[in-house]
Amino acid sequence: MCVFRLAYASSFFLAVFLAACGEPAREGARAPSLSKPVLVESVKASIQSIPVIAEAVGTLRGNESVTLMAKLTEQVSATYFEGGELVQEGDVLVELIDVEQLALLREAEARLRETRLQLDRLTSLGAEIATASEIDIAKTRADANEALLEALRSRITDRTIRAPFDGIIGFRQVSVGALLTPGTVIAELDDIDPLKLDFTLPEAYLSRIEQGDAVDAETVAWEGERFSGTVTRIGGRVDPVTRAFPVRALISNSDARLRPGMLMTLRVSLGDTQSIVVPESALLQVGGQSSVYTIDLEGFARRVPVEIGRRLPGAIEIVSGIAAGDRVVTTGQLTLRPGARVEEAVSAQSSSVDVAD
Repeated sequence: MCVFRLAYASSFFLAVFLAACGEPAREGARAPSLSKPVLVESVKASIQSIPVIAEAVGTLRGNESVTLMAKLTEQVSATYFEGGELVQEGDVLVELIDVEQLALLREAEARLRETRLQLDRLTSLGAEIATASEIDIAKTRADANEALLEALRSRITDRTIRAPFDGIIGFRQVSVGALLTPGTVIAELDDIDPLKLDFTLPEAYLSRIEQGDAVDAETVAWEGERFSGTVTRIGGRVDPVTRAFPVRALISNSDARLRPGMLMTLRVSLGDTQSIVVPESALLQVGGQSSVYTIDLEGFARRVPVEIGRRLPGAIEIVSGIAAGDRVVTTGQLTLRPGARVEEAVSAQSSSVDVAD
């Protein structure tokens, strides 16, 4: 009986002892502040001006473009281009004029001279010799011959195909002796300085873009080179399917290196916006989730989910999750746990990052 009581008492005191020893351990688990501080570096999240850049892909088009066609049925008598060369406004490209048309033109010119001389002679004789009726008849004949001459000149003009503006002409589609009919394509002509650059932007940029905004464009044909331009037109309708709107810019092409139809990647400068920025090293990404460690006023670390925006040189735009002035850990966060006490070292990084483009 005594042995039983001794064993019971020993068990009771052992349980009390273990309970007393275990209680501080559980308190230590809830209070990481009692553990050794983790050495980290941090900076303050700052508000900075960030350039808003819209990126897109566009297609070059001629400033003016036309498909030259025949207006009448006639044979080609001469051609003055091959294709791919620059032409000036008024340059003769193709002639369809024949000998018969020239003969009719000379005949009409002679008739007009004759009727005008007759009209001048009757007018100078005066009312005593030439009646008003005779003068009216002579004037009518002169007017009719003048109209006939203008009609013949118009026909000859239609038989002379000229460049309507300066530009680069496409390959010739007709040859000497070919019989042309109305609508026969002769060549295509494009004014290539400047060139139009057509592209689309998401509707989110509609409130920011303005005529005159700068455009910086590149093409694989001239790698490493940039071509400058400005926004000149903004479309009046947003596509209900793509939720994008059309934009047109003019690109300088004084050296004629660019051509209509080329594909260009471009960036449009849309001013600046004020955003919260942190160094890129502060960002943690696990399983597609972005977060940062912040340090509260008592020196404890908190892991905060954030929504990120644009990536900048050495920095990240923070859309939501933290506020300007929050201290963000930039070095040592890989060894941190939420609630850990931290000791801040002098950071080698500035709280301000260079976000210039």
